[in-house]
Amino acid sequence: MQRGNLFWGGVLLLLGSLFALQAANIIEDVFGWFWPLFLMLLGTAILVHQFSASQTDTKPEFSIDLNNAARLSVEINHGAGALHLTGDAPPGIALRGVKSTAMNVKKYQSGDTLTVEIEAGPSFLPFLSPEDGTWPFHLTNEVPVAVKINAGVASLDFDFTNTNLEFLGVDMGASSLRVKLPAQAGRTLVAIESGAASIDITIPSSVAARIFLKQGASAQQIDTTRFPQIEQDLYQSPDFEAAPHRAEISLEGGANSITIR
Repeated sequence: MQRGNLFWGGVLLLLGSLFALQAANIIEDVFGWFWPLFLMLLGTAILVHQFSASQTDTKPEFSIDLNNAARLSVEINHGAGALHLTGDAPPGIALRGVKSTAMNVKKYQSGDTLTVEIEAGPSFLPFLSPEDGTWPFHLTNEVPVAVKINAGVASLDFDFTNTNLEFLGVDMGASSLRVKLPAQAGRTLVAIESGAASIDITIPSSVAARIFLKQGASAQQIDTTRFPQIEQDLYQSPDFEAAPHRAEISLEGGANSITIR
């Protein structure tokens, strides 16, 4: 049984016991007793959790088999906290990550495309989230991958250097996003919509790029030696049309800080 279930089961048991005592006229104010006892229970649970975690270096993980799929589509919904996404999943594995109570994973296959949907709750809640406060996921390097991220207030760190990333879509609120694009994926499409965000995109030297900005008040740092400005809000590598590896990037949002290099 997961520790999160035990903890919240204990909270419900505590609350039910206090209501029973109130019904028996032993106590008058349930919540006057509840909060001190809740904090004591929470503190005890944190100490037990930290002690048990120190006894082992293993983390609860899950993995999803590629199952001979020719393409992988991943959608992650993440409300708040930290999310780290990279490649280098083991051979035959589409996606690997750390599991916890605040996560729900669904998968299905249609034709040659395997689709994985992940609901990753806040990464900072005790017993519901990963131990180190970050949701980590590893993608396959073996087949083309499309990734869609929906995030609220989050810290997003994506390293796709070794993946065959065909598409990255990010819809986020007041978040920070750091992305390293793949070095040899052919054509990669990137579409980012954001609120007040900090965005940092690294494009490998082997990759040409076309960058379209549709922003509000933004602080922009774009490497114009690699990506000269050819129109208002449009930057493009001189060899973009002929490049074997290229990225098309669209950024749309509010008051952002944008770095592209």
